[in-house]
Amino acid sequence: METLPLTTLVIPEGRLDFSAAAGFQQQVEEALASAGTAPATVIIDCTALDYVSSAGLRIFLLAARASQRAGISFALCALKPAVREVFDLSGFSRIIAVYPDRPTALAQAPQGAACTQRRMAVPSDAAQLPALMQFLQEFWSAAVLPRAQAPAFQLALEEVFMNVVMHGSPADTAPRVDVSLVLADGALTMTLEDDGPQFDPLSLPAPDVTSSLDERPVGGQGVFLVRQMMDSVSYRRVGARNQLRMTKHIVR
Repeated sequence: METLPLTTLVIPEGRLDFSAAAGFQQQVEEALASAGTAPATVIIDCTALDYVSSAGLRIFLLAARASQRAGISFALCALKPAVREVFDLSGFSRIIAVYPDRPTALAQAPQGAACTQRRMAVPSDAAQLPALMQFLQEFWSAAVLPRAQAPAFQLALEEVFMNVVMHGSPADTAPRVDVSLVLADGALTMTLEDDGPQFDPLSLPAPDVTSSLDERPVGGQGVFLVRQMMDSVSYRRVGARNQLRMTKHIVR
């Protein structure tokens, strides 16, 4: 589940059959409870949903009715052909809003104030990097931030996240990485937290950018680039977690 200021996203995966229906119903009920009241929105992103049976359809119907009673907007998006066929044959696609993809669904959601904060958690797996980049892109669009300033945060997110994946994950473990974005007082702060072994990446020496081709080490550029591109970067150990906070002023 992902949350935006006015929108809650539920992302079912695999098969939504009789055996999975109870767990999915609990997810949807939690999403509706956390969504609040109008103009809140709940979107079921079906990108990773491969199969749905009548047991799954029942959950969608109950959720749509509960949303209607609460005045909450409810929609589905990104249905695969096999899932879309079930919705079309059952007539559910005529009574529940269905959009081709997540951006379209988000664009149709009721709009409140511009997005100012968002959070996402993933395992420290390189395969999660595209999802994190999408998370950042969607925040950027929702907050109406200048496109020209996005690459600095894209680079910082990639460098710090992959540093955790490659160097902060002991063998056979995948620490959880939490990424938060907070826009306040004309600056955007991106914070990455992980529960891997304690390590301060800011303790690494800066590379000598004047060294020759033969003298230049192959690695060690990522953290240096992050420090150069951000206005401020700080590290601290919070309980059992590493926390790296990066802030940059946004010029509109």
